[in-house]
Amino acid sequence: MARIQVILLLTCIVLNSQAETLPQHRLRIVLDPKQHSVSAEDQIVLPPDAPRSIDFELHRNMHPSSPDADISLLGQASQNWMQKYRATLATNSNNFTVNYGGEIFHPQQQEAREARVFENTPGTITSEGVVLSAESGWYPKLNYEMLTFSIIVKLPQGWHAISQGRRINTETKLEGWEENQPQREIYLIAAPFREYAINNKGTELLIYLRKDEPKLALKYLDATVRYLDLYQRLIGPYPYEKFALVENFWETGYGMPSFTLMGSQVIRLPFIIDSSYPHEILHNWWGNAVYVDYQHGNWSEGMTAYLADHLLKENNGDGAEYRRNALQKYADYVSAKRDFPLADFTSRTSAQSEAVGYSKSMMVFHMLRRRMGDEKFIQGIRSLNRENKFKSTSFIQVEKTFSQAAGEDLSSFFAQWIQQAGAPIIQLISTEVHKSKAGYELDIVIEQTQPGYAYELDVPLAVTLSGQEAVYTEVRKMKNKHAEWHMQLKAEPVRLDIDPEFDLFRRMGSEEIPPSLSKIFGSEQMLIVLPQKAGEAIREQYLQEAKKWQQQPGRTTDVVWDDELKKLPEKGAVWLFGWENKWLPKFQAASTANAIELTAQSALINGKKYTSAENPIALVAQHDTTSLAWLAAPEAAMLTTLTRKLPHYGKYSYAIFSGTELTNLDKGVWAKTSSPLSKVLGTKEDGKANIQRGKLPKRISLLE
Repeated sequence: MARIQVILLLTCIVLNSQAETLPQHRLRIVLDPKQHSVSAEDQIVLPPDAPRSIDFELHRNMHPSSPDADISLLGQASQNWMQKYRATLATNSNNFTVNYGGEIFHPQQQEAREARVFENTPGTITSEGVVLSAESGWYPKLNYEMLTFSIIVKLPQGWHAISQGRRINTETKLEGWEENQPQREIYLIAAPFREYAINNKGTELLIYLRKDEPKLALKYLDATVRYLDLYQRLIGPYPYEKFALVENFWETGYGMPSFTLMGSQVIRLPFIIDSSYPHEILHNWWGNAVYVDYQHGNWSEGMTAYLADHLLKENNGDGAEYRRNALQKYADYVSAKRDFPLADFTSRTSAQSEAVGYSKSMMVFHMLRRRMGDEKFIQGIRSLNRENKFKSTSFIQVEKTFSQAAGEDLSSFFAQWIQQAGAPIIQLISTEVHKSKAGYELDIVIEQTQPGYAYELDVPLAVTLSGQEAVYTEVRKMKNKHAEWHMQLKAEPVRLDIDPEFDLFRRMGSEEIPPSLSKIFGSEQMLIVLPQKAGEAIREQYLQEAKKWQQQPGRTTDVVWDDELKKLPEKGAVWLFGWENKWLPKFQAASTANAIELTAQSALINGKKYTSAENPIALVAQHDTTSLAWLAAPEAAMLTTLTRKLPHYGKYSYAIFSGTELTNLDKGVWAKTSSPLSKVLGTKEDGKANIQRGKLPKRISLLE
């Protein structure tokens, strides 16, 4: 206990010393949502060694002045709504005041990515709510990487304001927040919220909803307590004095230091509370406390995905499935020419960047854990958090910390996974089984078939033995593109599986990947075929949705009517729209391996019947080297909702809905019965009767 107290004391001394070298903003703000405006006074206290001339940026509508410094306009900043200014301070002064005010009103703009529509704004003040960040230009942005601040806000009656840090006790009708730990920017969120609060072991937990929903608030408060406790036990103390869930007035999923800003629909989805929500809570350890040095790549999204999304799946026994889906997403969205190194990833801007920056990065941390072992891996994440709190941290520091925890030099591991683009492709070349005096011998030849250099891999092998329920497992080192391994076994080997639980980051072969919506959306070449014989209203809506997809960047999309097409393309992706599409029989022919029967008015899928009059539907099939997909809806009004929902079902082969809200009735993945990395073995010849893989050893979750 004494040692812990000393560590905490030293940490506080270091943080206080660090804060003294940073500028501090002491803001007093008045918000006028009806006029979209803000008026403000910012008393800025500079570090002792600050120069007499300080440059800053502010929104072009703010018109700053100062009673104790000369302020001059320098010109337009890189963003066209921002202006650059210079404040010249009096001699021997290290603080000055800036008074300013004006309108900040940037309505949300829609951005389409891989058939998904996102809304964003650099900042806005409206009667619905206020969302402001450094990008908004609502406070003087200095040329310092970090800052500290306090903020007092005057609000309309019934409104609440939220920022980072802890609440300040203020006079009536004013709300305040302050944060003395280094921050990269200042956020200000405000709206007519209903506030719910509890105190959990000294941490204030807050829920801000846009209407009175105590049951929903209680669910999120309970979840917050649970996940904060989980991550404090796994990683270390929670770095802030509060955590808040804040409901936004458009659909977002943002994580800020000590709070998250999530959309109204998002927070009411039943699965979010145990998926996206813990992800945003965990960002307060990774990304919002241990900051990211973006010049060398963003490691925090992969770390957070691994210790939130993956960890919770792993704890429920679904870790292998989660990793398989991550590898499929990479294979579907990231072609060789679209690939890039993790060192170049900064943030998610597309499904392609997400597949690299989240899925690949998550797999890198999984491989690192498998190499180090759980005890040393946990030691590494705790050290990384403890030693880099409120500092910019790069992959270089991540490598050093984990190397120290592992007791080995991990530079080559990080170099091949972080600095290089691409992924290994593993192929099983041959196997031979022989009897021996000690039992049986198994010879295995595998190769890496990707262009370029060889990866150093820890390849998991699982051998099913005759008469034994549990498989025999080994991990073999592969340092070159060609590897030959000899295994001595006491019982007859009847089946070999390479990487059966998807522990390696690799490019999966088409034989391993079932047809999926993500494969269609990730294609670089797409053809949309419209039904000429559909009714006028729905035919026009099919055309409008096709035009939206045609405008999305990153691929070539052509649109044709079905009676104009003489044959289906031999490669790429094809969408068939409508029950009336003349090419629907081709889709049926391509689906013979799946449990589908199509007629002009109904679809029988896995023994369940769905009709053209009731069910919006999307199915995927494979036709030789062409990926086929079909979607249809009973009414034109349903199509926009259907096309908006489908990218969220990317890993599935089919999705069926009902009702005007398109409630999901069924979804699933067509089964893959074989893998090129699995093989039935025999002493004389391969190809014996189909033999199921034996039982794999039970994995222990990091939570266990």
